[in-house]
Amino acid sequence: MKLIHEKFERDGKGSVKCTPETEDDMWDVYNLLKVGDIVHATATRKVKASEMESSGANVRDTSSKVIKLNLGVKVTSIDWDPDLSLVRVSGRNQTVSEYVKQGAMHTLELTTHKAVTIEKSEWDGEDVRRFRKALEPNVQATIVAMLISDVGECRIVLCGGARTTVVAKIERSIPKKKGVGAVVGHEKQLGKFYEDICDAVLGSGSGHASSSLSAAAATTDEKKKKKHFLENCPNCFVIAGPGFGKENILQKLNERSQKLYSGKTFESWLKSSFDCVLVKNVRASSAHVGALLEALKDPSTRKAVGAAAETLDADVLEQLYAEIEKYKALYGPSHVLKAFKEGAIKMLLLSDDVFRTKDPIERKLWTKVREDVENSGFGSARVFSTGHESGERLKQLTGVAAILRFPMEELVESELPNPPDYKKWLEDLSDD
Repeated sequence: MKLIHEKFERDGKGSVKCTPETEDDMWDVYNLLKVGDIVHATATRKVKASEMESSGANVRDTSSKVIKLNLGVKVTSIDWDPDLSLVRVSGRNQTVSEYVKQGAMHTLELTTHKAVTIEKSEWDGEDVRRFRKALEPNVQATIVAMLISDVGECRIVLCGGARTTVVAKIERSIPKKKGVGAVVGHEKQLGKFYEDICDAVLGSGSGHASSSLSAAAATTDEKKKKKHFLENCPNCFVIAGPGFGKENILQKLNERSQKLYSGKTFESWLKSSFDCVLVKNVRASSAHVGALLEALKDPSTRKAVGAAAETLDADVLEQLYAEIEKYKALYGPSHVLKAFKEGAIKMLLLSDDVFRTKDPIERKLWTKVREDVENSGFGSARVFSTGHESGERLKQLTGVAAILRFPMEELVESELPNPPDYKKWLEDLSDD
């Protein structure tokens, strides 16, 4: 994220103008916005020539024109488009304009490389923390994982700093080996399946990286992407799955790579072209995205990622599951708040959708709990992105969990009402 300017006042009001540079930056913008904020950005509007003439513009033709406007809207709704990685904000226009009436509803599309100004009546601690982190250089792991099975299923997943995206989904119906004719049909369909995967990863071009990758990009599910997924500079490329599919596809990728890139193996091509490490033969239970965490927590994957492995949430989630069995972890707002009151939290785990709540009291409470845990001297907090599989799994556990400093069997086993009375909790914590 590139900062253009910022202005904060003592009462918490303020505005920032910035330019999102990556898709992860767009996810941060989405999480920063709340209903009631004022957002300024450029917009396009189709205007008839007669309207332009009446406003004083010297236009003689009768055709309509598309013009650019700088508009500010007071946000009433926020929508994330996962396919295009853009944010749509709708609201009432706050800008004096000849072409859009003040108070009229308008929708702005926020995209990468397009400046946006965000005004808030209050920047709370979570807003500031997220914005400051978005401005830091990206030190998070970026991984491409190919999840492949022997039954004609393959998903290629880009796991970035804030989101997990399926960039290619390749499927073929593979007949079983029953009878001589069936064996031939099995091998033929399996061969086509591997060819489809090679097309998605390497393309079938002339041997130049750019042209081949452009061809590969055209074979993926997300044809609207402007660049091939390997151009996101991943730390490593993981091939994972059950059975022998992962070994077989590596052989096919080597054959295609040697043909396209002057005899280079797939591994050496990845390294020379993208400084990307190949991680081979990683065990995963299936070719579905749900098996991604298995590939991410594999020791060979973590070794390839290096220091950035600390940014992966897979191990933390596994630790949570293990500690629950020992009564040293719990989940659910009421249980976590009780544990917090007892000073028992070692690590607070929150999904980012907790801070997207429309209830300002709930948001203030969890912002305070997070800050208090981090300032306690013995606890830490971690926010999971729901753009990742790990964040979605935590969301299924209510989005709020905690690993404890000591066992609390009675609390873990107790039945508490959810959701709790957030207003009463906030008042009680503010009095402490």
